[in-house]
Amino acid sequence: MDEKEIQKRIKQGAILVYVSFEIIGNPKEHVEKTIRGYVNNIKGDSQITVLSEEYGEAEKTPGNLWGVYADTEMLINSLDKFIWLCINFMPASIEIIAPEELKFTEKDLTNWLNDLLAKLHEISHTVRQANIHKDAVTKGMNALIQNSILLAAEHYHTPDEISKKLGIQEKQLEPFFKSLVKKGRLERKGNQYFRKGVVEYGVKKGS
Repeated sequence: MDEKEIQKRIKQGAILVYVSFEIIGNPKEHVEKTIRGYVNNIKGDSQITVLSEEYGEAEKTPGNLWGVYADTEMLINSLDKFIWLCINFMPASIEIIAPEELKFTEKDLTNWLNDLLAKLHEISHTVRQANIHKDAVTKGMNALIQNSILLAAEHYHTPDEISKKLGIQEKQLEPFFKSLVKKGRLERKGNQYFRKGVVEYGVKKGS
């Protein structure tokens, strides 16, 4: 699209913008593919014209993740569509190039804010669900570790022995030992732990 056509579209209500996207994740190939898919998805919208696009090289970020960006120049048919793009694709940054002034009504602003609030509520709900799932997984894992300690303590009694049998570092098991002793499910004798109801040689009392 030449400059003359771009200026004509702007006079008709279109907006010329720089939009940058950034994605962080793993593996590297997935991140690079996803960022291009993002832009290609936008290209499929008849109200948005991607005039140029530039992709950066994927780079390592803290936490052994990969980060990649895409800088684009777009001509978007209306301010309403531009707001839609920002809310639904959540770019890393935006810059309006033209026009210098934008006009909108009170109703337009109300609709945009309601769309933004709906998106924020959706994100909040997703985060809450993720936290609930995380708590359930953590609770289940803790129960699994505790039961494994109890089973191991029938035959192995020092923290080092139990640690080696479970494949979990001794320091990470310390809170579980303390908790099980406090609950009365483990018995501590010096630096050894015994399952309640089981004597040193591993036979249950009363058997």
